[in-house]
Amino acid sequence: MARVESLIKLNGTIGDLSFYKSKSVGYQARMKTGVSGARIANDAAFARTRENGSEFGRSQQEGKKLRELLRDVLFENSDNKFSQRLASRLLKVIQMDSVNVRGERVIVPENLVLLDGLECN
Repeated sequence: MARVESLIKLNGTIGDLSFYKSKSVGYQARMKTGVSGARIANDAAFARTRENGSEFGRSQQEGKKLRELLRDVLFENSDNKFSQRLASRLLKVIQMDSVNVRGERVIVPENLVLLDGLECN
């Protein structure tokens, strides 16, 4: 992947090149690739992608709600990767739902034991 190392720091898109800033590496550039969003939203070949995206989005939303409830406790104790670890665990909790079909699975209270041992710091 290309890395811009100059006085000119670019953000945004020029043609097929996207410029962005990464926290760990700094400014980077990459080519635009992939399938259009309209095709993913409508094509039958991407049904599994939509199901996975639905469950991933649900885990992100539930993680945000939980972080907001624990904001005062987590303010000084959590690190910058906590939300990613929480969302990962919540996705596993959602995937353990055996009642609903794929893409419509939800958090079942019995599966919340997977959150045991989640480190905040």
